[in-house]
Parts: sequence; structure tokens; C-alpha cells
Amino acid sequence: MAHLVPSFTYRPVRNTDGDAIRPIGLVLHVQAGNGSPYGWFNTSSSQVSSNLWAGKAGQREQYVPSDVRAWAQSAGNQTYDSIETEGQPSEALTAAQIESVAQAYADGVRTYGWSLRVTDTVGQSGLILHSDGGVAWGNHPSCPGSIRAGQRTQIINRAKAILNPSEDVVTEQDKNDIAAKVLALLQSQVFSVSPAIHQANAGEVIGATYNKTGTVQAQLSWLTTAVQAVATHSGVDLPAPPK
Repeated sequence: MAHLVPSFTYRPVRNTDGDAIRPIGLVLHVQAGNGSPYGWFNTSSSQVSSNLWAGKAGQREQYVPSDVRAWAQSAGNQTYDSIETEGQPSEALTAAQIESVAQAYADGVRTYGWSLRVTDTVGQSGLILHSDGGVAWGNHPSCPGSIRAGQRTQIINRAKAILNPSEDVVTEQDKNDIAAKVLALLQSQVFSVSPAIHQANAGEVIGATYNKTGTVQAQLSWLTTAVQAVATHSGVDLPAPPK
């Protein structure tokens, strides 16, 4: 009882009935405001609270223990924990917020066996949106909004890395960086094996190409193999070769 998430500051609030729960996942909310919501959650008249809060600058607060029902998503309070995130639906989560939510989610995996996945199905274990619950969850179609909804895969990937630090988790940014480096390598290799070709006139190009065919083919064969190996390891889809 009274499970607290490590690295979150516990600030108990009065807006909870104290009922014990065993959550199956985490509901992502947007605060639609800035600053700690502690005062609002600790005011009886508001009748709202969440288990956790993630501030833009990395602040982390817990208001209701993870195994106790908070008042964040009506009918969903009995089955899911809740995390409010500072800001507006039109704003993306900061890197610090993604880290905070991921830390909270990783703790839920360790403690309750949550599935490491994004879900929009009520009753399924995973990282779910407040808006997914519809009317039964208070009818909040813009909470947390499409931008933050789209960042859930990043959160789950980071949670995986927290739980398995030796396991490589390749993000979309990693893939973009790899693709850029591969293109730069391709350009440098082609130009280095034939420095005269890309600066010469048409006749010189034909002659230089004929003389250097063996070298160029060997370099490109090596480069093709290297690029395919890197792409396969990193999960980058290569374009189809020209016909």
C-alpha cells in the first residue's frame, strides 16, 4: 500500500477517497496550464487530482500513491494511474517531460507488470490517453491532444531503455542521423575514388570513368554492403535501387 514512484516528490492531497487499486496502465493528461497543480488538487471544492505530475523543466510530483485511486478520469480511475503534464494541448512535451513520464511508466512495469506499449483501447494495459475514455472518462476529447498523443512511442521506447539499459533502442532521430551519415559517406567515397570526374568536361569524364572503372566498382560494392548492414541493424528502410 502507498506505493510511491522513485524520483517523484510526494505531496499528498485531500482529493482522494483512499480506495486501493491495482492499475493496469497510465493515462496521459495535459494540464492546460502552467505551474504545479498541487494547490488545486488539494482544494476540496475542485474534486480533482492525479497520481502524478510532470513539469516542463523536469519537476516531478506525486499527489496520490500509485495503488490508490485519484480523481483524474472518472470511470477510468479504478483501473489506471494518471499523470498530468504541464502546458497546453498545442505544445509538445519537453524532453524533460518525456523522461519523467517514461520513469513513471517504467516503475509501473516493474511494480504492476504494465505492457510496454501504446494503446487506445480502454481496459487494455498500456500508455493510454484521457480522450480515449470518451464520455465515461469525463468527455475530454482534446486531452492531451494529438501532439502529445504522438509522443507516446518515444515515452515507451525510453521506458524500455530504462528497464533494459544494455538493450539498444533506436529512435526516429537516431535513424535520421544514421541516414544523413550514410549519405555523406556515399558522397565522400564516390568523389574520393574519382576526384576528376565531378569537375571535368564530358570527354574527360568518359576517359576517367573508363580508367577508374575497377576502383569505382570495388568501392561502391564495399559501400553498398556497408550501407545495407548499417540499415538492417538500425531499422532504416533503404530506397529501392533505380531501374
